Amino acid sequence: MKRAKLIYSSIIIICLIIISWSTYYTLGGFEPVEVYVMEGKERTVIGKEYWEKHDYELLKKRYHETKAQIDSGRLKGQVAIVFYDQEEESDTAHYFIGAYTDEIKDVLRVPAGYSYKEFKTSKVFKVFLTRHWLVGASREEVDQLMEIKAIEEGVVLQPFTFDLYYADQSRSTERWAR
Repeated sequence: MKRAKLIYSSIIIICLIIISWSTYYTLGGFEPVEVYVMEGKERTVIGKEYWEKHDYELLKKRYHETKAQIDSGRLKGQVAIVFYDQEEESDTAHYFIGAYTDEIKDVLRVPAGYSYKEFKTSKVFKVFLTRHWLVGASREEVDQLMEIKAIEEGVVLQPFTFDLYYADQSRSTERWAR
């Protein structure tokens, strides 16, 4: 009887390990996080700036509001969130969320209630976030990898991060050189 329980327990444990491993693999857990260095560019973001308490649900609401404005045609481009660096112990978040385009044009046609920001750089450090959020790298890990790559390239990064959201539901994160 004890031997049968041991065999069944072993089979269950092996099955759980196989299921866990295959789920982790399917979600992209084994894909490496690579930092790509790209040439500089200009980007215009038309949106709204916020200084708010750190709240994921509120940020998600702002994302969906912006996405709805893009889907309705009021804003043109893709969703971008520009996170400005904050002090570690700060309980507020400073970000600018809106639609981005890499071509500076039509800034005279900014809808009421929105503003625009222009960004320029000589070098872009980019990470494509292809893993599922359950197994993906954290924001801190991604930032650290980009900072290491910037040091290797001999540049200092600007004090903000771009999170870019694409139509196919994928996203990327960028840090720009000064």
